[in-house]
Amino acid sequence: PYEVLKVCNGIEEVIDYCKEWEKKRDTYPYEIDGMVVKVNDINLYEKLGFTSHHPRWAIAFKFRARQATTKILNVVFQVGRTGAITPVAKLEPVEIGGVIVSSVSLFNEDFIKEKDIRIGDTVLVERAGDVIPYVVMVIKEARTGKEKPIEFPKECPSCGSPLVKPIGEAVYRCININCPAQVVERIIHFASKDAMDIRGLSEATVKKFYKIGLLKNIPDIYRLDFKIIKNLQGFGEKSANNLKQAIEESKNRPLYRLIYGLGIRYVGEVTAKTLASAVKCIEDLKNFSITDLMKLPDIGDKVATEIYNFFHNQQNLKMIEELKQLGVNVCNPEEEKKGKLSGLNFVFTGTLKCCSREKAKEIVESLGGNVLDSVSKKVHYLVVGEEPGSKLQKAQKIGTIKIINEEEFLQLIGHENI
Repeated sequence: PYEVLKVCNGIEEVIDYCKEWEKKRDTYPYEIDGMVVKVNDINLYEKLGFTSHHPRWAIAFKFRARQATTKILNVVFQVGRTGAITPVAKLEPVEIGGVIVSSVSLFNEDFIKEKDIRIGDTVLVERAGDVIPYVVMVIKEARTGKEKPIEFPKECPSCGSPLVKPIGEAVYRCININCPAQVVERIIHFASKDAMDIRGLSEATVKKFYKIGLLKNIPDIYRLDFKIIKNLQGFGEKSANNLKQAIEESKNRPLYRLIYGLGIRYVGEVTAKTLASAVKCIEDLKNFSITDLMKLPDIGDKVATEIYNFFHNQQNLKMIEELKQLGVNVCNPEEEKKGKLSGLNFVFTGTLKCCSREKAKEIVESLGGNVLDSVSKKVHYLVVGEEPGSKLQKAQKIGTIKIINEEEFLQLIGHENI
């Protein structure tokens, strides 16, 4: 609303005004979690530029997270797609910022011990960023002596397999790859928006299909019997056909989405793109040694080991072959010519005048190059904008990285690409 806009003189006045509105946040008929502070001079916008995800001439002043006290009624243990066991506290429902909160993650055993959390405790809970519930502290003064310590299970709550706690990790894990809870979570991840993006195959639908035996593994997605689905409660001709179409469309996703969708531990979207760009087809990854993998951008020993183990597991290779036989794309397109920046790794530091960091990244990737977050011997070019950071000194110390300014970068990519 326009009545909230104010031109302030100096940062102290800005902070005072934001705090004033923090006190008045409950007077509005809708939730607000902060204010945006902008430079009041459009001519400075270009000079200040952008980071990789936001303009430097605008910044958010976040209000303190809303908090409330409630009681821990019980603790259940959930199994993730990689077998990680997460303790989740069930709470007496409490309203925090207009949302009813009835459960909160306790993360791992170390978190529980650090805060000395027990079943029956009264706890202070906030919605971190006004979104995710988080236990701030235990109100120990409210203890009655009836509180019970939280005991971690020794066996998987889903399949009963013994749990292990790998050296150097804070979480317990179920190492049974066929654990029902893990299977369900892997299917959910595979169908998710950032992976194969199968609209209509929601978490609830996956669990329903698994329960009645329609889905037992990821390849089963492409073997679903739609004659049965059309007659299920909550489905009809139209919704079943929409799901069928979404599944068919998912067969042609780019290779990196398939790699990400397989749920390899530590492999996010960026690493999935790196792996996809290093091979013609997904099967080629089984030929990479751990050393080969570590030569790829942003892949260290721990990640390389997980990737190597995944592609040397016969069950995983069998699953990939099944997906291939079912018509899922497992290769990069027959390209074409390689881009002019193919195989080159870039890092940016400082502010660019020509465009935002995100735009520059898109251009480099469209020309076949990669953009990395940090400086290492794997980097070919460091592009230096205004007010560069510590990356410049690191690149100079390495000595093998070509350091170029913005104009040289534009000449390299071609001005017409901006």
